[in-house]
Amino acid sequence: MQRVHLTFGPFVLDPEKGTLLRHEIPISIGHRGITLLATLAARPGDILTKAELMEAAWPGLAVEESNLTVQIATLRKALGPTDQGGDWIATVPRVGYRFTAPVERVEGSVQRPIAPSGKPTIAVLPFANLSGDQDQHYLSDGITEDIITELARYRSLVVIARNSSFQFRGPAPEGAEVHRQLGARYLVEGSVRRLGSRIRITAQLIDGASGFHLWAQRYDRALEDIFSVQEEVAALVASTVQGAAEADATSRSRRTPPADWAAYDYYLQGRAHYHQYEMDKGESMFTRSAELDPTFAQGHAYLAQCLVARFWYDRDPRTLQSALRSARTALLLDRNDGICNQSMGLVLVHMRQHGDAGLHFQQARTLNPHDVNIAGDYASWLNYGGQPQQSLAVLERAILLDPLPPVWFWEVKGSALFLLGRYADAIDAYRKAGDQFFIHAFLAAAYAHLGEMENAHVAVEATLRLQPDLSLGYLAHLPFADPSSSEHFLSGFRKAGFL
Repeated sequence: MQRVHLTFGPFVLDPEKGTLLRHEIPISIGHRGITLLATLAARPGDILTKAELMEAAWPGLAVEESNLTVQIATLRKALGPTDQGGDWIATVPRVGYRFTAPVERVEGSVQRPIAPSGKPTIAVLPFANLSGDQDQHYLSDGITEDIITELARYRSLVVIARNSSFQFRGPAPEGAEVHRQLGARYLVEGSVRRLGSRIRITAQLIDGASGFHLWAQRYDRALEDIFSVQEEVAALVASTVQGAAEADATSRSRRTPPADWAAYDYYLQGRAHYHQYEMDKGESMFTRSAELDPTFAQGHAYLAQCLVARFWYDRDPRTLQSALRSARTALLLDRNDGICNQSMGLVLVHMRQHGDAGLHFQQARTLNPHDVNIAGDYASWLNYGGQPQQSLAVLERAILLDPLPPVWFWEVKGSALFLLGRYADAIDAYRKAGDQFFIHAFLAAAYAHLGEMENAHVAVEATLRLQPDLSLGYLAHLPFADPSSSEHFLSGFRKAGFL
């Protein structure tokens, strides 16, 4: 059965996927907002009682009617006025609500929004591992990711982020389906085969709309030549899509390649663990990479990020100092690398040097404006600085490039919504953010501010199960620059019962 979309005015609502688009731009209204809007829009013109709507959004739960009032107000604000100046959702006094506009039901896929820049959009699909060894997936994935990074340096292109394009791993996907789901005009596919000390990489560029193959190339090289192959593939894609002159004229920063293959191999393994949130394993791999090749900047940069992750658990100042040393080394080796600047920004945030952190995040975004992970860390910095509305705007733009963002994005988005007082939406976001102790602590604070104390206490128990020695004193050290934002969270932690 094909998925049904509900369209009204400039909006497209996908209830199954949980998305709302306005002029093809995502609008954030949260899970319950989507449910309520879908319930209302499915019966345009009908009066739905408050009880019906509350059962749809909070099935089986006893909640205050004020929760529904807040959700409807949030929906009206997100939708804005109709062309006639009225509300999309009308109040029927003492009864419920009614959707006022005509709604069209559309079956089948709708094309994902293209970033409204007019630039060609490209998705690099996971290169197939043809080595006959499942343990070599990290190598084919790492090469794919590095080609994405290289392409993202071309300002004339929009490159779909790793998390979204990697959803199409496995048997060769239909190009037209990838084109519809990701909105990418061009697709890059390929394969990797390691043969002893040599490697064979194939790559091809496909027009996603027509399925026409624009070019294909095979590279048989020594392992040490991987970086040059990645740059060559990116340059060929850019020149084919934009023309050689435009690609050559594009202002790009170049990474400094590693001098040692083994160091790069450890780096790729570390990055595979990093993407699985196995930070302890990632840290050991990046440490080994840095030992084998002390001149490889990105090895030090990722090591700094893993150490910051460890600091969230051990709160040992020496861990943060180690992260600072790694970030400094990375910048000394390559000041024009976006990830090196991102890593320094991340460390400085946790050292509460927010002004300098912002400079590094801004430089990282200048060097690599399409990097979704950089955008996420920049949005987190905005949250800590008391700018949650700007943080949400950054995240929404990033989601245009990555409709399936990394899981930690939801923590950043949840915190922005929390700071804006949109606690129900914050809870929806935090629930998608993983099982770390601090996520449960944030959930507890949001539930407490909503007055849902039973849920708040459950979240406190989950927090302490993962981090038994957690205290209010620990939570007071979250690196906020804005005192009112810090107190906003602390008051929620107190209400929830943290001591």
